[in-house]
Amino acid sequence: MRWPRTRPSTTRELLRAEHQPRAQVARSYRPLLWAALALAVAFAALHFWRGAQRDGAQQRIDELQAGNAALAADLQRQRLLAAEAQATREQLERRIEQMSGELKKLKTDLAFYRQQKPAK
Repeated sequence: MRWPRTRPSTTRELLRAEHQPRAQVARSYRPLLWAALALAVAFAALHFWRGAQRDGAQQRIDELQAGNAALAADLQRQRLLAAEAQATREQLERRIEQMSGELKKLKTDLAFYRQQKPAK
């Protein structure tokens, strides 16, 4: 196979050809670099936004847990008060039953003494 004959290039053409491809290569990568930069900025913004959102959610969780602990303590206190009231009520009912028994006994004794005729 024969190669076509070419004429020798001038220095100007050689210099132009030498510098031109580099500029074209640099220009061809420029949109890709801008896209990578935009993607990096978008990723950083998304990461920052998610971190802020996570911090807000964690703060809300902490508030809810503190409220839950306060409610649990209040519930425990209310249960204790209810148990104390129930014990007091039972104690009073036993005392009432005891006093009712004594009252019946005293009424019986009174009825007995009233039936007795006074001794002369």
